[in-house]
Amino acid sequence: MALGPLVLAYDAECSLCVKRAKSLQAADSRGLLVPFPLQHPELARMAPELAGLRLHGELHGLDLATRKVFKGPALLPELAARLPRWAWAAPLLRLPGVAKAVAWFTLRRDEARFRRSGRI
Repeated sequence: MALGPLVLAYDAECSLCVKRAKSLQAADSRGLLVPFPLQHPELARMAPELAGLRLHGELHGLDLATRKVFKGPALLPELAARLPRWAWAAPLLRLPGVAKAVAWFTLRRDEARFRRSGRI
């Protein structure tokens, strides 16, 4: 099954969000991730499915082939499936509770880094 492009809606005013969007785009050798800032006026036209959702505070994705919206931990398997180096992890991340645990651990790690250095 071929995967469609995935729009990643991120907060361009959040340094962590920008860093994550850039690192994901750098890992995307197939061009399947389309990072798009929440603040961009074209987001509503490109991804009307995201209109009305509380987008700040959590990365959201929209599969352009199926028009399905993913957010937070549910987005992790979709991201992994589209990144060649991480595709092997997608089935594991779809197991109950795994993506949520990975997201929790990542958030705690990032919070600790921020407390130590003042930046991520």
